[in-house]
Amino acid sequence: MKHTSSVSIRSVYIFLLFLIYQRIFKIMDLSLNTTFYGVFLMMCLSYYVMDLFNFELIKYRAHDFILSTFITVSGGVFSYIFTKKIIYFQMFLIFLLIQNFLRWTLIRLTGKKMKVAIIGNNKINGEVLKPILDSEKYEYVGNFSKEAEEEIGEKYIGCFEEMSELVKKNRINKMIITEDRLEKRILREILGLKLKGVKVINYESFNEEIQGKVDVKNIDENWFLNGSGFNILHNVIQKKIKRLFDITLALLIFIFTLPIMLLSIIIIKLESHGPALFKQERVGLGDQEFTIYKFRSMRNDAEKDGAKWAQKNDSRITKFGNFMRKTRIDELPQLWNVLKGDMSFVGPRPERQVFIDDLEKEIPFYNLRHCVKPGLTGWAQVMYPYGASIEDSLRKLEYDLYYIKHQNFIMDIFIFFKTVKTVLFGKGR
Repeated sequence: MKHTSSVSIRSVYIFLLFLIYQRIFKIMDLSLNTTFYGVFLMMCLSYYVMDLFNFELIKYRAHDFILSTFITVSGGVFSYIFTKKIIYFQMFLIFLLIQNFLRWTLIRLTGKKMKVAIIGNNKINGEVLKPILDSEKYEYVGNFSKEAEEEIGEKYIGCFEEMSELVKKNRINKMIITEDRLEKRILREILGLKLKGVKVINYESFNEEIQGKVDVKNIDENWFLNGSGFNILHNVIQKKIKRLFDITLALLIFIFTLPIMLLSIIIIKLESHGPALFKQERVGLGDQEFTIYKFRSMRNDAEKDGAKWAQKNDSRITKFGNFMRKTRIDELPQLWNVLKGDMSFVGPRPERQVFIDDLEKEIPFYNLRHCVKPGLTGWAQVMYPYGASIEDSLRKLEYDLYYIKHQNFIMDIFIFFKTVKTVLFGKGR
């Protein structure tokens, strides 16, 4: 998976940073106490929030050096304030130089642009081309279909008969097939290129790889029956690991946020009439309804005229409710749903039956969201901006299906940290 492929290199980078940090302390004969391990943890969290663990780059960016300098020097200043010893500040300056050199080296080793060509001529081409042009990792070379140039204005590389020579000449690394049917002679040519090391994939696979979603409009039952993945549906060990992750994380967050929850209850009661806790029936695993718990963020009479989609800048939302939604505080009571087993920490967000009835009529495969437990956060929540319409629900389903197909423990961790980053920047809903 493209979106979690850099997890391994990030892990290596953090591990090496820790070894370097520890080694510098020992060389400079400094004490390795809890405080300085804490400083390292805070620096790592700051690096993550500032996107300094991003290795999906072509070159080292100048503003990354400025940000890492600010964070690391701040660590040095913090240590000097508490110790009054200049040697700690000097240590962090050395650490700054080494960690930037290490990051620059890793980006140099991994940051190579991939040259991409398209084979095919249909409406899907535009959906393939846009993410290629938007990505730093790809360079678009052109299309081997002459009709693509004539009908939709794509760059034409050359004819199929010259494909092997053109691939070699243009140093093409990846070819994306957007046609359902190609002549046997063309397929043999493409197979020969694949055997020589050129990566060949279809549109559906490329869409998953670069955009992290499944195009619902271009799949059918065969896609589910013949496709790989979906281990979350049948792998018992994977399910137990996910459940252990849910319980552990829910308990830890509950303990640390208990004072915030108690304060929120007081403010909600003072701001508007009605209960602080809001209960509602939602649809979960196996189409079964369960009671979800949230802090009330709307007026108590918000649905006196019936169920309505929540809108951006909704007038029914209270002032503190708006703050809770941005910081996700309103969803903290759902930790109880996670502990009960109604929900998982990561999964598709649960919806109400009244809306599901309409969405299933408009969106194909919408009910497949219910083959896994709903989540407190999810892949759709961290990848797609706020929205409350049938079109938004379709887009979110595309991300939810991708999650169901590719879910694993690493991906859940990845989503958790992206959620933390979203909350810190006030992009919650």
